[in-house]
Amino acid sequence: MTRTRVDVWTATDAEGDWPEVLSAYERAIGTMRGLDPPDGPPTDPVGWQFQAAIHGREDGNGSADTSNPFWCNCQHGSWFFLPWHRMYLAAFERVIQFHLEDDEWSLPYWYAIDPDDVRKAVLPPAFLDRTLDDNNLQTEMRSQHAKAGRPFSGDIDPDALGRALEQSLLAQRYTTASGSSTFGGGERADLSFDGGERGLLENVPHGLVHSLVGNDYDANGHPVFEGWMGSFYTAGLDPIFWCHHSNIDRLWDVWLREDDSHTNPTDDQAFLDTTFTFPAPEGATVTWSVAEVLDTESGLGYVYESYDPPSAIAPPGGVPAERERVLAAGSGREEAMPPQVLGAADDVSLTSNAAVEVPMGRGAVERDLTAGPERVHLRIEGVTGTRAAPLYGVYLNVPAGADPHDFPALRAGSFATFGLAETSRTDDQHDAEGLTAVFDITDLRDRLTEAGRWDDTRVEVRFSTEVPGSPTDDAGTPAGPEPDLRARRVALMVE
Repeated sequence: MTRTRVDVWTATDAEGDWPEVLSAYERAIGTMRGLDPPDGPPTDPVGWQFQAAIHGREDGNGSADTSNPFWCNCQHGSWFFLPWHRMYLAAFERVIQFHLEDDEWSLPYWYAIDPDDVRKAVLPPAFLDRTLDDNNLQTEMRSQHAKAGRPFSGDIDPDALGRALEQSLLAQRYTTASGSSTFGGGERADLSFDGGERGLLENVPHGLVHSLVGNDYDANGHPVFEGWMGSFYTAGLDPIFWCHHSNIDRLWDVWLREDDSHTNPTDDQAFLDTTFTFPAPEGATVTWSVAEVLDTESGLGYVYESYDPPSAIAPPGGVPAERERVLAAGSGREEAMPPQVLGAADDVSLTSNAAVEVPMGRGAVERDLTAGPERVHLRIEGVTGTRAAPLYGVYLNVPAGADPHDFPALRAGSFATFGLAETSRTDDQHDAEGLTAVFDITDLRDRLTEAGRWDDTRVEVRFSTEVPGSPTDDAGTPAGPEPDLRARRVALMVE
């Protein structure tokens, strides 16, 4: 039997505020919460808090609680991000089925950033319903925008978020070891709770949705309220977490189906043979290898209601010119040669609207088209800090004194800061790697060159703090101090 994971909004529109899939989900969560102790650490592997702790749990000192071997095992910042979370959701789905005594129930997905339907940026009514006593889908541990039933992104330009999703789905490689832009994250020999090099999908929409559904921010981007979705340690406590990750899992398959050249790294045994183990009902465990879960239908017994990509990527009647340029760049995970650093700035502050000058260490790059098209990448490496805005718009060569938001064509990418505090720590679970994201800026470089605005000796990278704003009509919370983010390196690379 193959189950179908449905769009939570499709089910809501068809059946009303409480579609059966969510009514059952709510009942199961209530049963799971009944297994949680009134205080102290959770002990029942099929209880709600224990299941959330598999993703993350804080030990009280700001570090990961690893007192139970199942806890704090989530994989971030590497090519294991997507397969680990796929297994985590599959194991959780079995727990829900166990409590419901219904092996046909499937986890719905929330397409939170849909470029073709901005309405989906709102939490479905069942997750907001305060009329039901003890609604197990509703929580006050969310941002004001999310709790109010408004678009969780607030004042942030929804078109910019849609373009960031499309940029993720246009990535041509699942992974590389070289530091260039990828869909699924950088290759990594060892497992890591906090990771290092995120793929584009983990950055946006994944990390951004976490930050904006969980936290409220002041005008400078500092969190003034920190809800469950905003931290590795508490995200799994929010029922919407599981629906959000169901969509991230779906987008992995959207990327694979969207173009025949999009492939998983199936030639690398270090990826395929890695296994992860999760609690299962009735005291058992379940272990999967990455290879076993790459096909959800044959390996895990489910498919998704829709795999349609955004219309800007696959419009009816043809392929847009931007996509043709990306396709011409080639695919796979092998580069003709390792990327070379064109220029870099080390140890730079990323305060609000910071302008970072990247000196170029070599002259104009000769484009030998017989060797294949060249790609240029912007690598933002090792970003650390204590508290930060949910999103930074990253722009190139914005005119002096201008607001970068007035120049959307100069936007290189969107940098989400979910996990910043966790990845900035040094302890048993962390080595302060920080967050790393890489953007393919080839098209932007070419447009700047055509307009006579590309300088082969220097490039200015502008980081613009983007916050959702106050959800009320008053002035909101006063701005706190400037964010304290620093990047180990901001570099331009060519391959």
